[in-house]
Amino acid sequence: MSEKTWRDIRPVALGVLRRGDETLLARHRDPSDGETFYRPVGGGFEFGEHSRDAVVREFAEELGVEFTVERRLGTLERTFGFDGRRGHEIWRLYAGTTVEEWPYERDEFEAEEPEHGETFPVEWVELGSLDDLTVYPETLAAVL
Repeated sequence: MSEKTWRDIRPVALGVLRRGDETLLARHRDPSDGETFYRPVGGGFEFGEHSRDAVVREFAEELGVEFTVERRLGTLERTFGFDGRRGHEIWRLYAGTTVEEWPYERDEFEAEEPEHGETFPVEWVELGSLDDLTVYPETLAAVL
């Protein structure tokens, strides 16, 4: 197996929505160990695509909504294991809103990952309960 290099680092743009004292998080599960974890909605950005544009595109693809960026919350880095493989991501985190009202009116709904033809649950999580869950980035509560 070849050694990983800096070229294997994945840039990711994530959007943070707030509903009072709650934030919208995607719920995922690591198939190798069954761990359930949460993270803001978003995904990788492509060569030549600004991270602000990537987060807007990701919300459109995954939720079918128009994400409006209000401000950048920060840049975070994470190394991790997922599905038995090592990963390394650099995250651009943005606060924003959606033009559509329906995401704020539902407590939980399905999002779609069009590249993989999969769906995953998205739910509003109280900020006070973030410490009781596995949330990435680990510093999300402090950033918010």
